[in-house]
Amino acid sequence: MNPVNPLVFTIALCAAGVAFAQAPASPPPLPNGATRIGPPVAEPPLPPPATGTLTQSPKGVEARAGDTPPSRWQAALNRLDADLRLRLMTANAPPAAWLAGELDATDIQNQVRHYAQARTAAPDVLLYQASLATACLVRTQPRLDECDAMDRLADWARRDRDNGVPSILLADRARQRGEIDLAAANLEQAAQAPRFDDYWSQGALHWWNYLKPVPLDFEPAVKAKAAANYATSRDLWWAPALHALCIESAAKTPAMREACANLGEAMMKRGATFALQRAGARIAEANARDEAARKAAQTGHARILEASARCAQAQPDFVGEFESSAPATRARGVEQFGAWANAQAKDGEVGACRNLAAK
Repeated sequence: MNPVNPLVFTIALCAAGVAFAQAPASPPPLPNGATRIGPPVAEPPLPPPATGTLTQSPKGVEARAGDTPPSRWQAALNRLDADLRLRLMTANAPPAAWLAGELDATDIQNQVRHYAQARTAAPDVLLYQASLATACLVRTQPRLDECDAMDRLADWARRDRDNGVPSILLADRARQRGEIDLAAANLEQAAQAPRFDDYWSQGALHWWNYLKPVPLDFEPAVKAKAAANYATSRDLWWAPALHALCIESAAKTPAMREACANLGEAMMKRGATFALQRAGARIAEANARDEAARKAAQTGHARILEASARCAQAQPDFVGEFESSAPATRARGVEQFGAWANAQAKDGEVGACRNLAAK
């Protein structure tokens, strides 16, 4: 399987519920005749994980922080990856087309084409809308046809009105155009949203629903581990926008600082993932109106860390059970993985952890 950046965004232990604070990926190759325009994105502003949490090695193998044991299944995972890339190359059904787009992260033209196939065939699935909209934010010259057909980001924002994440990306687009007042207004609108969701929590179930029944000669533990690896390697594409809007001080005005403070406070409370909540805490702290607000943001950040740590402790160690030499133990890990992937897809990472703690 392809290497992924080992930096970590969040500390939640979950099957595909381990979010990574990876720096923006290397720029993907452009289609023939196209050239990338615009400045590179900024480094995301989120903190490193706490000791003892799950990380991902340069070879894509999950491990406890400080340890990097290789997976007993790595050779099988590599074979499975090669097979999947061939199978998904001509994918047409919406779920498979979306997965093909996920695998085509280094080829923006193919990625957009696959996301557009999924979005067109299943226009009401918010994950597909979000994926296509964010892929179309990669600036190319000439623009890709699928992105030029309509304003994909505005389309997502219209169809997902109660989600604050599209408004954050709209604000960053306004900032890039020099429209700072509009950027601040978009951030204020985002701050009023009842939820913040990048649909990261749905990735594991999409991979598992495809891999579990696929007729390949790999045992379920290999398929489950592959699903977890693929899901956790997704970029958190909103992080550079937040950094540019609310961390870099050069472009901030009093209105922008106030909007960022309000946004950070809202994300701390209503983010669907711990990564979104932690980002909100950092933004609230960086844009605090006074010392009391700064301390409140720091306290909120500490509470988010505690909540994600409690979730890690409560969640069964299915990642470790995948590696067991006992078939019954591996089978139990696979069952637990499927249950957790379903819980996250239904309630989001934070909601699933809250429900787990309530049991």
